[in-house]
Amino acid sequence: MERKLLRPADLLLLLFALALAGLLLWGQAQSPSQGCVAVIEEDGEEIRRIDLGTLTQAEEISLGGAYNIVLLAEPGGISFEYSSCPDQTCVRTGKLTRAGQAAVCLPARISVRLEGGEQAADAMTG
Repeated sequence: MERKLLRPADLLLLLFALALAGLLLWGQAQSPSQGCVAVIEEDGEEIRRIDLGTLTQAEEISLGGAYNIVLLAEPGGISFEYSSCPDQTCVRTGKLTRAGQAAVCLPARISVRLEGGEQAADAMTG
């Protein structure tokens, strides 16, 4: 007797799982920074707020200081573009695109965080 590798019910379950995974990926890709505001702080004091939802083009923000910080605010998010600090952790953090994300240049005492929008959960347990 020959046993089939996939029965029709197995195939249906597989298609359902693939469709669900596709929907989740599509939802993640939809304009994540919509309604987010980038808050830039120096030494714990707010120096600037940028509404990322209203940006139409990229904008370089030069903060100068001892480490010559340059931020890049774009319609999709904000990132440290340049810093002359020794470890470059702030630059390697990459683009912040979701509410709740943050990046910090510790030597320069500059922090950038995103507020507003829908804050996505890091993890969910059932």
